[in-house]
Amino acid sequence: MTDHGIWSIMPPLLTIFLAVFTRQVILSLVAGVIAGFLVLSDFHIGPALAGSAQGLVDVFKSDGAVKTLLFGLMVGAIIHLARITGGMASLVKLLTDRERVVKGPVSTQLLGMAIAALIFIESNLSLLTAGTVTSGLASKYRVSREQMAYVIQGTGLSVWSSILFNGWGAAMMGVIALQVGKGFVSGEPFSILAQSMLYNAYAWASIGFVLLSIFSRFSFAGMRRANERAAQGIELREGAIPLMAEFDESSVREPGSHSVWNLLLPLLAMIISVPIGLYITGDGQLSKGSGSTAVLWGVLCGQLVGAVQYLLVKRIFTLDEYFRELLAGYQSMVPLTVVMTLAFLIGNISGDLNVGGYLAQHINDYVPAGLSAAFVFVVACAISLSTGTSWGTFAIMIPIGIQIAAATGVDPYPLIGAAISGSIFGDSISPISDTGIVTSMATRNDHIDHINTQLPYGLAAGAVALLFFIGVGLF
Repeated sequence: MTDHGIWSIMPPLLTIFLAVFTRQVILSLVAGVIAGFLVLSDFHIGPALAGSAQGLVDVFKSDGAVKTLLFGLMVGAIIHLARITGGMASLVKLLTDRERVVKGPVSTQLLGMAIAALIFIESNLSLLTAGTVTSGLASKYRVSREQMAYVIQGTGLSVWSSILFNGWGAAMMGVIALQVGKGFVSGEPFSILAQSMLYNAYAWASIGFVLLSIFSRFSFAGMRRANERAAQGIELREGAIPLMAEFDESSVREPGSHSVWNLLLPLLAMIISVPIGLYITGDGQLSKGSGSTAVLWGVLCGQLVGAVQYLLVKRIFTLDEYFRELLAGYQSMVPLTVVMTLAFLIGNISGDLNVGGYLAQHINDYVPAGLSAAFVFVVACAISLSTGTSWGTFAIMIPIGIQIAAATGVDPYPLIGAAISGSIFGDSISPISDTGIVTSMATRNDHIDHINTQLPYGLAAGAVALLFFIGVGLF
């Protein structure tokens, strides 16, 4: 692989910088793509532009990428149909007026936390369900969209990265098993990972800040402004562009057709179908890409169940009306599809530039034994922030952490925990993270508003985790 030196990290850093300071996510991603291909083509503009165009085409050669994009489009249809048939409004009435399960902003956010944590088998499904179920409640109780996005994504990443019985756990155990086979660490991968999870400090700090933001009035400046705006009944700042198009309330069908099952039946069909799909397709190993087929099956089942409910059971639509609204739902997800496609391309470019390898190699030579865990955490943070992927980061950093532990004689568990913590740090605040993009869609946020308001919380949780790893190394 060609060594591009310090230029390797410039394209992702340019993307992040532009996203934060211009608030234009598509512009930032396009600039990062062109900069990446400029580096790959040794700064020849013609090949760089040609490579950029071909790179977009190559995104669609990946089964996982295409399935994720299709998932996003079809999810838009499910959400649109649930809204237009009164499913969303009925759920809000059920949880607030009738059952009194949700009584205000605190319980609304706790419900979002619970859903994100309980549906731990697949991250996109978890984010979608939590965002969809709580969107109407957040509007009713004037919880800002930015706050709901922070609560849902912060909880989800912390829980998903700490569970051994999901895709994250399976992938981590696979990485550890390779190091066991090479003799760098001894023991069962399951046991090693279980002990390392105690040191997933960023996850625990992140959960702490989420709970603090829910139960107290504590908030950083950006989130405080968003919360004050929402308290006045203004859901989006002026000029904001949500990843999912705003819904036209005047298109809702007559109240006689409203039912909570217009929302719950498609969602439940999706949630139940995913584990069944994983079993049928043999994707039980749950690697990052392996579950995409099962998730696509799940959303197809959700659409099918929804069609039966709307056409045959409730008879809300004619066949022509149903497909017209279905296509309107697909259309509402076009902004998300564009952003996700560019984000996948940035990820491919980061791989070609070997961003993770460059950062790991140039830091690894300067690691004092007592600060090994802290250094592994910092490098993992830099890689995940630059690439927007937690999975790719821990695949790089867990082996490095284990090998550092073997060379220096320190306990490997804090170093593995540091690698995991640093991996989810970038996933939580990077504007090119697919998790962040899906969260913005699920909560109907302007993506950069979501990132900017979440950034201080991520930095604060990261500082707590860094102090923890320094303390572990020193004491």
